[in-house]
Amino acid sequence: MSDLIPMGSKHNNLSYKLLATVSSMALMVSAEAALARDAGDSHPTFWIEAGGAFDELSSDSDLWLAPNTPAEQSNPTPPFGTLPKAGYDLDLKFTVAPHDSDWRFSVGLIYGRALRGPKTTHDQTYKSTALTFIRPPKYVPTNYDFANTTYRSSTSHLILDFQVGKDVGLGMFGGKSTLNLGIRWAKLNESSSGHMSGATNASGQAGGTQVIADIRATHSLDGIGPSVSWYADTPFAGSQSDGLSLDWGINAALLIGKQKTRTDLHTSSYSYRYYSQNNQGRHQLTHSTPSLLRSKTVVAPNLGGFAGISWRMPNAKVSVGYKADFFFNAIDVGINSRETATRGFYGPFATVSFGLGG
Repeated sequence: MSDLIPMGSKHNNLSYKLLATVSSMALMVSAEAALARDAGDSHPTFWIEAGGAFDELSSDSDLWLAPNTPAEQSNPTPPFGTLPKAGYDLDLKFTVAPHDSDWRFSVGLIYGRALRGPKTTHDQTYKSTALTFIRPPKYVPTNYDFANTTYRSSTSHLILDFQVGKDVGLGMFGGKSTLNLGIRWAKLNESSSGHMSGATNASGQAGGTQVIADIRATHSLDGIGPSVSWYADTPFAGSQSDGLSLDWGINAALLIGKQKTRTDLHTSSYSYRYYSQNNQGRHQLTHSTPSLLRSKTVVAPNLGGFAGISWRMPNAKVSVGYKADFFFNAIDVGINSRETATRGFYGPFATVSFGLGG
């Protein structure tokens, strides 16, 4: 996502290319619409589809804990590295459907985002012992342990599809079936950061261990490759152009690109002892500030699908359903060494389409 991993001029170049593509398609639509009016054909030649989805996210990640953390602080809530569980998608698609042709030309854009936190927690525990020589026994604390944590994480994905499709004549019960070939570009970004400070008393004495830790990690995949998809629909009430239909489809792509990860750590731990109010001792045990950067060219398979119901009208369509998209071994989630994880986005969706140029 651009606010986590700067993309600089690459975003500008992508915007110019997308604008040029949409402008070219608009010119095609205008010319086709003029021909359609001359021919008296009322079938729309240009479709605009917009919608959104609620995403659940597969979020396997490499959880992290500062070295030399005492047992009393070894379970911060939430653990560093925890990613969001849910987010949203915004979808936009333009399709040109020439008259007297089974061919379709489309460009689609999907943007999704999810956020977790920032969240601050305070965990503390007391260990007590009984003074049995007092009647009744009195319980007094021997340890005071605490951990303060602040954590934030976010993810985003940007997917761009260019496709050429053709009605392959495999529709059932008066439906349609379209096979599409094209190019898919995908950019997946993740970022997480956390801070922890905590201390534990040494049992039976005025002292203990203090730990301070900070982490910031970013992970990304920037890949492009060939794609194929198959979409089908079957009317069950009314006709193909005016009624209700069952819709389904599958899509696949093979993305080739850069898988990157960067991790910045700062950890330190101290032992301390209070001899008196004016006599305190503190000794640094560890201190680490490594920055780890990895980059690798990978091939990430992508597989998805959807199923839904559409209300079709001559120049419009409303659809609801459920969709899923998985990118296998797409993200390097490792901290100290490479470790890949699959990313998936799945959940209910809704779209509205309008036809123009008929």
